[in-house]
Amino acid sequence: MELFNDMHEKVCNLSGIKEICITSTLKTGDKEISFYFRNDNHYAEEIKEEAYLRTDKDEFVIKQIEPSDAWYKCTGTMNVEELEGNQFPTGFKTTEVTADECVGEAIAGTSWTVILCEVKKKRTVSLDSNCSGWEVIQQVITTYRCEIKFNSINKTIAIYEKIGEDRGAYFMERLNLKKLKIQSNSYDFCTRLICIGKDGLMLNIDGKNYVENHQYSPKVKTMTWKDERYTSTESLREDGEAKLDELSKPYKSYTAEIINLAEAVQDEEEKEQYREVFAIELGDTVHLISKSANLREKHRIVKMYEYPQTKEKNKVELANTRLSFEELQKTEQELS
Repeated sequence: MELFNDMHEKVCNLSGIKEICITSTLKTGDKEISFYFRNDNHYAEEIKEEAYLRTDKDEFVIKQIEPSDAWYKCTGTMNVEELEGNQFPTGFKTTEVTADECVGEAIAGTSWTVILCEVKKKRTVSLDSNCSGWEVIQQVITTYRCEIKFNSINKTIAIYEKIGEDRGAYFMERLNLKKLKIQSNSYDFCTRLICIGKDGLMLNIDGKNYVENHQYSPKVKTMTWKDERYTSTESLREDGEAKLDELSKPYKSYTAEIINLAEAVQDEEEKEQYREVFAIELGDTVHLISKSANLREKHRIVKMYEYPQTKEKNKVELANTRLSFEELQKTEQELS
């Protein structure tokens, strides 16, 4: 890992550090790095806030140093300074455009570029108060229900309908699942969603002004979603159905401590075979099997904690929905 000063001049290749952890989050595309270094490290004075760190995949800005007796903790966030600094003092708005067109306006004047966009739908993005290009992109993720990969070294943005795939990987007790923490609730549960757009625009589906989903329960629980940016009943219905697909089942999340079987074996040929079977990436769908918790389900990887020096500490977070209800509400919905 390389260290650069706040003027982006290379200082050194860092050594003598431990417990490097890189955290990747699906819902924002963001990453964070943390590690420990001794206070008597030769470059300890150069490891400071607003300096830069570069791995083979990403660049980070140091944001926090936590002193202790001998080992200091350093935390950095993915370098999106240029996007954060691209300000829109009076707000931002694009009307019925594609995701890449919206992001293109948000990053105009920066060195960032959009290199891929799989999302074809058109939507309206509106932020009334002052905001940054980074905040606009986060709103794009929510409004278009898309997922984004940022390359903070090459400054590129790739927009996907959905990141990851089902590679057939699985987490199973007595094999590669060490520990499992489960969280489940239905506080935001509903099966019927009344959808209202601009100027009272409403759906008319065989005389019904709502969408319905009973994938989990036959009970009827109704909520209202209102968003003034929708002028098309087609878009209103499409996004209403997508939101209800997440709301009409209990929210479940799991934190899984896993064993990297590929790294546990010594034979290189066998190691490669394990990599093919147990390879996982952020956004992937994995099979979770736990006899003790009576589980046999498929869930997506929504967060990864990777420890390059101590891979046995790797953890992932799984969930059956990408966004919580509160996060869905960031699209300026109003529920009642």
